[in-house]
Amino acid sequence: MSATLHTNANLHTMGLPVVDFAHIEQAAITAARTLKNVALFAAAPFIGLVYAMALPLVGLVMLATIAARAIAKTNALATLKNAGLLAAAPFIGLAYAVALPFVGIALIAKTGYQAYRAQAN
Repeated sequence: MSATLHTNANLHTMGLPVVDFAHIEQAAITAARTLKNVALFAAAPFIGLVYAMALPLVGLVMLATIAARAIAKTNALATLKNAGLLAAAPFIGLAYAVALPFVGIALIAKTGYQAYRAQAN
């Protein structure tokens, strides 16, 4: 037996029932749409996580773009010097804060030594 394709006209003339698959096709489309929505619902937290993780990088790129445009419009050397000093300022301040007690102890010791030498003479 071989499968043959019958049109609706042939089926009526042969006395065979006509089966309408339109509702099955519509059900399949609805099921596929529902499956897609469920998949997107399940993936939404991960998509949001990717956006949240990318946000700082996007912000830095935008900041670098704006800075590059500003440098291009002004004196580049002076702007780069100021940007370097701005970036180094916290570390310079930290170095001063760490060194200050030692410098203070050295100055107190020097002043004490000078007072001791002045009494000896």
